[in-house]
Amino acid sequence: MKSSLKNKNIVMGVTGGIACYKVLNLIKKLRDLEANVQVIMTYSAEKLADKKDFEKASGNEVKDNLFEPNIDYKDYIKKNKPIKHISLADIADLFLICPATANIIGKIAGGIADDLLTTSVMATNATVLICPAMNVKMWKNPITQDNINKLKKLRYEFVEPEYGDLACGYKGVGRLANPDKIVDRIKAIVERRNNLAGKKILVTAGATSEEIDPVRVITNKSSGKMGVYIAEEAFLRGAGVTLIRGANAVEPQYHFKDIKINNIKELLNAVKNNIKNNDIMIHAAAVSDFMANNRAKRKLKSFETLNLELSPTTKIFEKIKKIKKNIFLIGFKAEYKVSQKSLIDRAYALLKDADADFIVANDVGRRGRGFDTETNEVFVVDKNKKVAHLQLADKRVIANKLLDII
Repeated sequence: MKSSLKNKNIVMGVTGGIACYKVLNLIKKLRDLEANVQVIMTYSAEKLADKKDFEKASGNEVKDNLFEPNIDYKDYIKKNKPIKHISLADIADLFLICPATANIIGKIAGGIADDLLTTSVMATNATVLICPAMNVKMWKNPITQDNINKLKKLRYEFVEPEYGDLACGYKGVGRLANPDKIVDRIKAIVERRNNLAGKKILVTAGATSEEIDPVRVITNKSSGKMGVYIAEEAFLRGAGVTLIRGANAVEPQYHFKDIKINNIKELLNAVKNNIKNNDIMIHAAAVSDFMANNRAKRKLKSFETLNLELSPTTKIFEKIKKIKKNIFLIGFKAEYKVSQKSLIDRAYALLKDADADFIVANDVGRRGRGFDTETNEVFVVDKNKKVAHLQLADKRVIANKLLDII
């Protein structure tokens, strides 16, 4: 059976924890699975271990300096030679930091890039998997835990340390996780990273708005987080991603096609211009449902009584299959304080009207499921009215589970 890690590039950062000697066995296991391992050692790691051992284990030269000695950088740039931390960041199918000290976790969380390892981490689009190992008191320190929680929210992944005897003489949580457990996580991440390879996905996110006058608009509530997270996670699974977004609260972390729009007309035009080469469309944008019949050309006075006459806007979602019949189409349906049966019935009715493949429905009237939260709970309805219930979880978790269903 072919290894899922065959010819995959694992860039491994080794930091100055006493557990660094255990990493040699981990490198052997990865090479046995035919992975290519590139090692970066920090200054402190080289005080504890001989880099020649890591070169022998990995079969590659250990990288440790951000700057090459005796290099004329004007000449270096003219010759278009690869910049080390960028080239390592670019080739990584997964970026592993093992063992990870409290120091390196704090530096990454703080955005510090002052050596080869931290600059490479800052420059990579690959998933970063962090395997902490440290004294139990350092592990439990609230600063360390705050840094870890911050990184988890930014999509960094962790293999938690284990309970046991520690090199410092203490007993507790802090020992580097078992290498087999780390390998299993690496395989899961790499397999997930490639399961949308070759697919092209169009995602809409955020809110559109329609002008009442040059400074006032009618819009829908939306943070845009769900759509942006779906786009990011699809990108990390190997898909070619195009994101079309209106007003939203988060900026994408990765470099894919990102189109900003303001109103329904711009959104529809962007969809028409970009849908042709896509296999899947996920329409998560909160599209304005109404527009003013008579938009004022001047700013209306705030003390004037204003009577607005509104008309329904174009239902973009219901036009998608007419624009491209064979697109795999997923839409979102938000309701407010309705029964679960009503939520599913209304989602299914929208699916039928749009000839969609899935509708993702949620009740924004329930706590923790609204527009400005980091969590969501959804019901995914298919053409046979079968329902997958994705229970309350972080929106990134929901995004990944939705992509699993797709």
